[in-house]
Amino acid sequence: MIVALVTPFDEKGMVDWASLNGLIERAIPFGDGLFIGESLSGEGLFLPNRMRQELLQVAIETVGGRKPLFLCPTSGTPEETLSNVEKLEKELLHHLRERAIFWVDIPLWYHSNRKLPLLYQEWAKRTRLPILLYNNPFLISRMNRSLKRNNIRTAVLQLLVENEQIVGLIQAGDLKRTLHYQRAVRSRRDFRFYDGDERNFLNQPSSSGVVSWGANLLPAEWRDIVDASLNLAEDPARTFPLLKQRQKVHALSQTLRLNPAKSLKFALRRLGLITHDKVLDEPEMISSKLDLAMGDFLRENFSLQSPP
Repeated sequence: MIVALVTPFDEKGMVDWASLNGLIERAIPFGDGLFIGESLSGEGLFLPNRMRQELLQVAIETVGGRKPLFLCPTSGTPEETLSNVEKLEKELLHHLRERAIFWVDIPLWYHSNRKLPLLYQEWAKRTRLPILLYNNPFLISRMNRSLKRNNIRTAVLQLLVENEQIVGLIQAGDLKRTLHYQRAVRSRRDFRFYDGDERNFLNQPSSSGVVSWGANLLPAEWRDIVDASLNLAEDPARTFPLLKQRQKVHALSQTLRLNPAKSLKFALRRLGLITHDKVLDEPEMISSKLDLAMGDFLRENFSLQSPP
């Protein structure tokens, strides 16, 4: 289970470092790794680039090698993205020997499918760290420019996996495309394939695991669900408790589906785990509906009865 950590902000939209440290410490005992810099709803991609660099740097120093880190250096252009990679790798070279660190890149955010394999040849000149690709058509559809495709093409992925520095894929699209992708990477037995959509994992878990944003709120429950889903020798005596936990995480996943960052931050603030629930690029029209839905979830599962 990779926890896709939300990025807490203060009222001015700057990173709330104290709250971030608290979220990291809360997630470390449960996650197999932490995903920093994106939050799966796209919020992290709207940060100024210098703030993104600082966020990744502080995360590396705070975690201190205790768990693997999945860092998203993706920016608005290929040049800026590669500059992020190169700068962070040079500055934090002493951390790279402590524990696994992976880049997670969202290539369609700044590059088309055309000549995408050539882009990662350029990455090899800037970094020696392994790379995971992240395919999320929802994020790409939010961009203010038209693209012919919102997904990495299957034929392109087949070429990309010939690059041994690319070691995995986070797939947040539909299950039909997931099956096509799995066929495209079968030549690489060591290739990791993670569900980037919690609902897909709950319905049909991938063999590698899940990148979970719900684990910000329910880390222990998600830990148990992932362990049971990937372990075929499950103890029958644990079936009923796991069923209840699965129902809880499924209900949370449904509550988060419109805007994970907004709903999670509302809940984390109500629980006193972060100071503010400010989000970037907030859809005001659905904000009140999101708060009501999450308020209902908190009352049912955390015994929070009154509004903040």
